[in-house]
Amino acid sequence: MNNSDPTNCSRPSARAAWVRCGRPATRVLNRTVAIKFSQAAFTDRFEREARAIAALNHPHICQIYDVGPNYLVMEFVDGAPVAPPGDTRMLLDTAVQIADALAAAHEPGIVHRDLKPDNILCTREGRIKVLDFGLAKQAATGVANDATAVFGFMNTASSAAGGHSAY
Repeated sequence: MNNSDPTNCSRPSARAAWVRCGRPATRVLNRTVAIKFSQAAFTDRFEREARAIAALNHPHICQIYDVGPNYLVMEFVDGAPVAPPGDTRMLLDTAVQIADALAAAHEPGIVHRDLKPDNILCTREGRIKVLDFGLAKQAATGVANDATAVFGFMNTASSAAGGHSAY
């Protein structure tokens, strides 16, 4: 496959690391992509993000298409950061989609660690996409299936409900 040079796309603003590429990532794929540039060469954070996203295949988690020396080529999501929806039904639908994406990430032990509205996009059709796994960590063995460990609660009889160590 003959990749186009994604660095020919418009550059990000001074504060943004993401860029929408108006050209296809490749002639074969013919799609609009998002490109995340690093200010330096490929960093540990970029590698961690690339590996975390590549390990996941879920409709509510953005996909990665390519990795370069200082950029990631990813699925372009035409949406806005998640915001409080207008009604209870939409709120529940949004929450279920986010929980579904996080459950898919937690299954192989990936913990996002930077979940906030800017990292969750909602399309006009109401589809949710979780992005930016740059702070993601691989959880210790067995943690992914233990919700109390993922959320930082101590798993002892006297503190399980309070989320703090026993006195």
